[in-house]
Amino acid sequence: MPHKHVDISAANAVTLIRQIHCPQVKSCVMNNRVASAPQYDMMLIIATYNGGTALQQCVGSIVSQPTKYKLHVVVVDDCSTDGSVEALKRECKDERVEYLAMKVNSGVSAARNAALHDIDSRYIGFVDADDVLPQGTIDKWLDRAYAADADVVEGSMVVTDGDKRSLLVSHDDGCDVNRLTGYACGKVFSARLFEHVGFPEGVRYEDTLLSFVLYRLADKVSTLSDVTYEYSRHEGSFTSREHGNPASLDAYWVVRQLLDDLHTLHIPHDQALYDAFLMGMKLSANRLDAVGGGVCEAYFAAMIELAQEFNAMRSHKLKYVDEAIRKSDFTLYRLASYLL
Repeated sequence: MPHKHVDISAANAVTLIRQIHCPQVKSCVMNNRVASAPQYDMMLIIATYNGGTALQQCVGSIVSQPTKYKLHVVVVDDCSTDGSVEALKRECKDERVEYLAMKVNSGVSAARNAALHDIDSRYIGFVDADDVLPQGTIDKWLDRAYAADADVVEGSMVVTDGDKRSLLVSHDDGCDVNRLTGYACGKVFSARLFEHVGFPEGVRYEDTLLSFVLYRLADKVSTLSDVTYEYSRHEGSFTSREHGNPASLDAYWVVRQLLDDLHTLHIPHDQALYDAFLMGMKLSANRLDAVGGGVCEAYFAAMIELAQEFNAMRSHKLKYVDEAIRKSDFTLYRLASYLL
């Protein structure tokens, strides 16, 4: 098979990307108040927009859990119009649940950041409004977090799709940061990680923050073999809408912003960051190929320019994507993303 090399300059690639999709992305650098003597063991943040009946199931799965820990649940309403938050308020009288209301619909990052401005807990977790926490999750997360003095704890995860239930993430009981996933949900974080950091607003793929920033700040991590998160996949879920969506170009914009933010935060680049950069490229190929119009090639050319920040780093984990960058080989990039 003849290999196609990139024949569009980085400048022209970025111009094309801007013409197709150019969001107003905001920096992840923030100044949040983190209590020195926190009142709660954990704050769980649920950002919701038109969560329907799933929102009650989500919150119910949390507040119904017996726990020895002090829990603070923050439901952030991103201007829902379906009455789901009002219905939750009528049904759930648990005093541990607090409600915040966004003034305008701003997206999941802004909603999460609204709850992060004032942190009065030792640990923080995020739950999507259509997901649930299995019984015992809170104590399993916090037992391990306190025992290991861990900055991040992640358990195994399952995914439900109608009547089907399958394992999404499988962990051993360990402490390898390379085993952590890129999902913000399904884990707990030390509150200190968010003192100067929030989620990048205005773009998809806000969870890129984890592999690019938060894991760089963590001293200790821990994984649990127990299933501690149940993710719901359905026709309207985010992942089901991404294939062929021009807004998937957010994969470029969020990485570009976070690389700038790393300089602001004085966080050095390392091998794990480069591997995360390459993995993001690998995952984006399928979504952007389906857009057509040379968009995927333009994305590849623009990412080659960003990759210069990593100087002479090489990746054994994703060596073919790495090689494609060094050779400006678009064919190899697509092959590495789909097959290798």
